[in-house]
Amino acid sequence: MSTLSRSAAVRRRRTLARVVLRDLEETGATTVPPWWEPEIEQEFGGLGGFLAELSRQWWTAYAAHLDALLELGAGDPAQAWRDVTEQMPWLRAVLDSYAGEAALAEAERRHCDVLRWTTRREARRAA
Repeated sequence: MSTLSRSAAVRRRRTLARVVLRDLEETGATTVPPWWEPEIEQEFGGLGGFLAELSRQWWTAYAAHLDALLELGAGDPAQAWRDVTEQMPWLRAVLDSYAGEAALAEAERRHCDVLRWTTRREARRAA
């Protein structure tokens, strides 16, 4: 895949994720309604891919905020979680609604590992 087509695909995915989240927020739903399933299937290969994208967005925002807190000497992971939840409440609500999904379990494990390394300030071993 060329760089141009890869970046176009990333933009399409992010745009679709934003639109679906906005729709969910407007309707008050925290799970994907059937009318989004065809587009999610086409763009993400199904709900798992969509949830992985939402998870990536959440953990990227969380890691950036936690890093900023650590730089300020106030590296409280719980505070970072509360702050990002306040900034992105619907994204967090949707992820919480799908907490048992396998697509989220792997991302959660990886990010919790990173969190442990970050907050302990341990050197991370190469994979």
